Order: sequence, then structure tokens, then C-alpha cells
Amino acid sequence: MAERSYLNPRRVFALLFVIGAAASASLAVAASIDELKSRSVKIAIGNEPPFTELKPDGTLTGVGPDIDRAVLGQTGMSKFEGVVMEYGAMIPGVQARRVDIVSSGGLNIRPDRCEQVIFSNPIICSGTAFLTNKDKVAKAKSWKDVVDNGFSVAVPPGTIHEKMAFAKGLPRERIIPFPDGQSAVKLLQDGRVDIVVLPDATILELQKKAADPKLGVVLPVPDDEIACTGAAFHKDDTALRDAYNVGLAKIIQDGTFTKIMTAYGFVANAKMLSLKTTAQLCAPKP
Repeated sequence: MAERSYLNPRRVFALLFVIGAAASASLAVAASIDELKSRSVKIAIGNEPPFTELKPDGTLTGVGPDIDRAVLGQTGMSKFEGVVMEYGAMIPGVQARRVDIVSSGGLNIRPDRCEQVIFSNPIICSGTAFLTNKDKVAKAKSWKDVVDNGFSVAVPPGTIHEKMAFAKGLPRERIIPFPDGQSAVKLLQDGRVDIVVLPDATILELQKKAADPKLGVVLPVPDDEIACTGAAFHKDDTALRDAYNVGLAKIIQDGTFTKIMTAYGFVANAKMLSLKTTAQLCAPKP
């Protein structure tokens, strides 16, 4: 005789919880373009000048948000709200629809990220630079130098630069995370790290703001790769992504794009943009 089975009340509760969570998640649907015209567009930013910045008074600025505003303005959107997030939280934020897009100054386009979100056309292309003490500049001309000389590096967690540090052979104990640029410079000045690793424009901005004659910059880093950012969207938001690309083409054509880039020091960006497409950047490396 077969043994009768009874439902465990705890298992029933757990099952109902899962079903309820799934139902709630299904309610987090895409905002239409018309809806985004009537409310503030929530943009995830890393608060890393000159790429993105949320000033104390709430003003959203930086090359990424300025491009986003100009692009989305072509679609009729006029209100924007910056939401500061760690880089590792940006894609989950888009997926959970806590934000509408990740700023074009937020995330580099990478194959692993392309599996989780969709990107606009490339917008900000740059290389890596090192900020270090001037007495170490000659000994830190490349990633190989950094590894061979036993230097420690400060990188923002969840970024391509953290992955790059691991890929170049640095052990975990020599890779120090930091929350923002000011903290990174303080780590360097206090002797707690040897090198701060960030995109070239960010490093130059940190050096300028620090106004510390003891600090020097290594740029370019020869054993590095060109990286390009793009605005990131939920996988289902292809219409919004397509509208973004149309707006981007318009501001490139009318000169607004070059004006914004130049204002933030990205004078060579236009030439670098032609080097890669989103499809190429999303393609898995052989």
C-alpha cells in the first residue's frame, strides 16, 4: 500500500511566498516612452567625476548625464533624477526596475554585461591610467611593472578595472576597493596603496582636484585595452534603447555631442568611438 503524503505547512508557506514574489516581480513592467515624458527618468550613476556626479544640492552633472539629457531630450523627456549606486548594483537595479537606465557614463560595454542588459551605441571610449606618487611613476609604467614590483592598487569594486587587476595577476590582498575618488586619493596619500587605477579622464580629474605636487600620472598604460561605455537598459526595453540611439545620432550630427565631450576634457573621444561597435564589444573574446 502506498504511503499517504501530507503537505508540510512550512513548505506550503514557502511555496506561496515564492509565487507571491514572482507575481510582484511581474508587476515591475517597463515604463513606456510616453510615461517617461511625464515623470523623472531615473538614471543610475556612480558619482565618479567627470563621468557622473550628483552634487550636494541634487544637481545631476558629468559627461554621461549631460549626454543622457541631450539624447533623451530628443525624445521629449525633460525631467531626470540621479540615483547613486555602486557599479556592481547598477545592472540589478535596472533588472529590478529601480532605475530606468544606467547613465552612458556608468558602465563599460562587456560581453558578460551584454547577457544581462542591452546597451546603446558606444558613447565614451577611454583607456586606463594610474595615479601614484611621483617617485613611483618610473616603476609603474605598465601593468607588468605593477605586478613585478609588488605594488598594491586601489580600484572601485565591481568594475572592469577590478577584473583587470585580477586578470593581470595581482593577488586579492593587493587589490583595495574604494567607494569614491576622494577616498582613493586619501588611500594613496596615506601610503595605504601604491596606485589608483581608473579611466584616464577620471585620473586627470582626481589629480587636478587633489592639487598635490607629490602625485604623478601614468598615461597611457601600454598593456591596456580601449574600453567604451554605453547607456544600459532592461532587456525588454528595446524601444527605449532604439530611441536613445536615434537621439544620440542627432546630437552627434548637430555638434552637441562634441560640445559636451570637449567641455569635460574628452577631446579625443570622437576618434575612438569609430573603433568599436556595441556588437563587437559584446562579442565574447576568443
